[in-house]
Amino acid sequence: MLGAIVVLCALVAPWGNIPRDQADTAGMLAHLHAFFVDADLLYDDEYRALGMSPLFGFVTDEGVVSNHWPAGATWLQAPGYGLGCAAATGLAGLGIGHGDSMGVIAVLGVRTWAVLVLVAMAWGTARLCAARSERPEGVARRMGWAIAATFVFGTPLFYYAAEAPLRPHLWGSALTLVVVALWWRPPGREPEPGESTVWRTVAMAAVAGLATYVRPQLAPLWLLVIHDAWTPASEPRAGRARRVLLGTAVFAVFPLAHLRMQRWMYGPQLDRYLGDVTHHLGSLLLSTHHGLLPWCPVLALGLLAMARSAALRERGAWILLAIVLWQLWLDSGMRPIEPRAVLGTRTWAGGVSFGPRKLVDVLPLLLPAATSLASAASARGLPRGLAVVVGLACMPTVLLHASAWLDPDATTGGIMGSIEYRAALGRPLHAEAWSRAWSQRALPVVVPLVLALVVALPLVLAAWLARLVARRGAQPREPWRRAAVVALGGMLVVHGWLAVLLVRSDLAREAEPRRMIDAAASMTPAHLATVRRIQAHHQQLRERLGPDAAPPQ
Repeated sequence: MLGAIVVLCALVAPWGNIPRDQADTAGMLAHLHAFFVDADLLYDDEYRALGMSPLFGFVTDEGVVSNHWPAGATWLQAPGYGLGCAAATGLAGLGIGHGDSMGVIAVLGVRTWAVLVLVAMAWGTARLCAARSERPEGVARRMGWAIAATFVFGTPLFYYAAEAPLRPHLWGSALTLVVVALWWRPPGREPEPGESTVWRTVAMAAVAGLATYVRPQLAPLWLLVIHDAWTPASEPRAGRARRVLLGTAVFAVFPLAHLRMQRWMYGPQLDRYLGDVTHHLGSLLLSTHHGLLPWCPVLALGLLAMARSAALRERGAWILLAIVLWQLWLDSGMRPIEPRAVLGTRTWAGGVSFGPRKLVDVLPLLLPAATSLASAASARGLPRGLAVVVGLACMPTVLLHASAWLDPDATTGGIMGSIEYRAALGRPLHAEAWSRAWSQRALPVVVPLVLALVVALPLVLAAWLARLVARRGAQPREPWRRAAVVALGGMLVVHGWLAVLLVRSDLAREAEPRRMIDAAASMTPAHLATVRRIQAHHQQLRERLGPDAAPPQ
């Protein structure tokens, strides 16, 4: 066990730095510093320290600095960030860095934690798919790990753990995986006595609500909560109805934290979420500019597997398919950015991103259908053929992962047409690209060693102890009860601390009346200049990708 812990800590420690922050990651890093260091929500000092202003960095009509990114992921990133700040302080004592809580070492602490979460997701995916495959144990185990490897490396998930951990997508995907694990039961199996309880509903609803706090477009996970609470046919209708109402109420608590903060920051919300939206589903699916299939061809098999499961009327298959199709339609939307609007940009291109990044959060919804398809292929003696097809489908994504590490600007933001796409696929095949990238990204050996000791080791030990305690539970209901109690306690902490932050922010504004006036003078003009450049970007999209690649001006 000790050897496994040491190897794991060494593997997740960052031996190369991550690409520079963009607008989204700057907003998320500002959340971490504001929530846990400054203890206010004014953000002007965070943006000044970063030396950049996120796309929506302006002073709102309510007189506070804008940061529209939901803070749900901030609570999940906090362990890595806090330990990363401790590592930054320790390295500053060794003459490396300045101990800056918004510097690269703190971000690498989040990255270390994110990769540990990714490892846990891969392990959990392998075990879950094996347990639900209904194949012999050895076959099921191999199948589970094959699906887990595809899940990690055949999709953008690895990129958002290793290269963009501040963005919310990995964290939303992890929570969606937990919801799927709670909801997914073998075909035809009713809950065992004591299994489907109020505690289980509370736990599942809280996780789905937290996922929605991370990414509001994950709100349809509520359907899985309701489906799980209602489907045990052996229970009285009245009991199921009560659990549905309870699950809905618990689900709503976490998203309310985001709405509280948004209303304080922007005032009335509804008009800021409306606007003319054009949908570009073909581009979302087929464009080399962050299109689903060119970047992640294996997801075509996942969608076909979902269609197969729906046709076979497997449990909840139509609900899962409907949620994924809704995400595709939502993600294909695009509209011009208004000068000072909340969520003013919705675009299939996803900005500077790795492929269809907005779909990453719902990828676990494909696991039941993928496992069903793999089980059917195994039963018919076709597992090797399916494995070859999946492996070939994953190759472009693996090459793009490598290309994004070698040259992030030319890959995540630079691929427009087929020429740049082919260049990105070929970049990992050149040895000089690897040597050049390593010379640019390599860290002093002491940095990954300190991060392994200060960040990875405590988190691995905490996870191991938590699992040990959970396995010693004597009663079948106890895990759900514990999970529900932790979730309810988390709700209280989130809303309580948010109340403190809002009060402190208002007091700080009253104490420094000119603070927001000065922030508006320095930030709002830069934001307006950025918005004016969006029209030129949309024109470039239309010229390179066709007249339907962006909404008309």
